[in-house]
Amino acid sequence: MNEFIFNSQSEQCSLLLGHAIGELIEAGDILALWGELGSGKTLLTQGIARGLGVGPEVRVTSPTFTIINEYSGRLHLFHLDLYRISGPDELETLPWQESLFGNGVAVIEWPERLGRLLPADRWDIKLSICGEENREMLICAHGRKTRARMAKWVEMLKAVQLETQCWQ
Repeated sequence: MNEFIFNSQSEQCSLLLGHAIGELIEAGDILALWGELGSGKTLLTQGIARGLGVGPEVRVTSPTFTIINEYSGRLHLFHLDLYRISGPDELETLPWQESLFGNGVAVIEWPERLGRLLPADRWDIKLSICGEENREMLICAHGRKTRARMAKWVEMLKAVQLETQCWQ
């Protein structure tokens, strides 16, 4: 199994899913968040940050204008929002390679802007708007490293689903 679908019923449920993902991710993981404006990419990232141990006193915001925000937790979190760039050549002046290939974790909003530079070994999370607060989240494992861990992710995320009764 290389993919799994969640149907979040609320912002709180999306935060809980993000928190669970934050507890599961490992150093070097790359999470590519795909979805239209307003689909919940930054909200999911806030949950991921909390799952990584980024304290509640830290505001996790979209780096739309700064391109990269960094947060310290169990692992260093690099949050990239590539909405304002038109292609990978615009990243030359930013520490994006350290973000993707360092010892931390990278969460990328608008990953399609990386083009051919988007690493093949990654987690894709595709968010779709299904109602005012409802979101479908398709989690896909790409690459040998992530596919090897997918069964563990599914097991853990199903447990969260049952515990919280957030998903349909």
